[in-house]
Amino acid sequence: MGYGFAGHIGFAREAAFGTPVAATGYFEALSENFVLAKDRYDTKNIVAGYYEPDDAAGVNRLAGDIALSCHPDPLGHLLYQALGISSATAVLSGFLYANTFTSQQTDTGSDNALPSATYEIFRDVSSSQQLAGACISQLVLNCQPNQALRATASLIGRSMTNIAKTTPSFPGSPVEAFTFDTCSFSLGGLATTKIEGFTLTLNNQLQGIPALNNSANIARIRRGGPVMGTLGGTIAFDNLTEYLDFINQTERAVKIYFTKASSHSLLLDIPRIVYSAFPNGMGGRERLTVAFESKLRYHTGSANALSAVLTNTKSY
Repeated sequence: MGYGFAGHIGFAREAAFGTPVAATGYFEALSENFVLAKDRYDTKNIVAGYYEPDDAAGVNRLAGDIALSCHPDPLGHLLYQALGISSATAVLSGFLYANTFTSQQTDTGSDNALPSATYEIFRDVSSSQQLAGACISQLVLNCQPNQALRATASLIGRSMTNIAKTTPSFPGSPVEAFTFDTCSFSLGGLATTKIEGFTLTLNNQLQGIPALNNSANIARIRRGGPVMGTLGGTIAFDNLTEYLDFINQTERAVKIYFTKASSHSLLLDIPRIVYSAFPNGMGGRERLTVAFESKLRYHTGSANALSAVLTNTKSY
């Protein structure tokens, strides 16, 4: 009998796309739903009978989500996979690093658009499933009151095999993830307390591409379109400032900042947003809020639409 609470999820960066490596870090996750699905195809139609003929199994499709609360250390692994570029500056040599993650403007390789990793999924049933050649197609960061900062990483993998489970070791100092009560928000260069929750989505639009490669596994993971980013959330409707920004399509800069014990921190820096929806109707007698949506736009000066500065004990 398997129990979710007894499972674990491990990860490690790959040196070569699709070549599995042993886990070097572990998530204390909320959920995962990796699934192996098989394409199917027909091989015959005219069979002298009133029955469906046998078909055949085709390409293996490996995909799923990992949802977790964002601990300062393993969060860097997801940011690196989703954005592609990282640079580190020592804040306290050997102990603390400021890692800056930005979107790369080229593909990582001819077979993988973004950095790949191996994931170990242990579901408390005999062996672990090892997912190799996994790339992050979409990363969603979400925070609300009474909640930790949460990440949902949507991955596409190249191959999966069963392995003996490893023994997880989770990060400590701090033990807990970034939480809502240390989050601060600035809009247009000014601090604001009007934001009551946000969801930041970075969609890399990745696709698993099959080929005649002597295998049922996909051959490569490439882009189906450009990187697209959105920022949505709930804002108190106290004045017309943001509504006029929506009407006039005025661009604003956004910074979202989290702190944690032992000088750990996260800064999400978005140089340009424009509101794409600002529905300010009254649903009834209650206090008025607006569920806004905005688009992230590329900033020529900083050469990105989003950067993340993560200060933690790891150098990425």
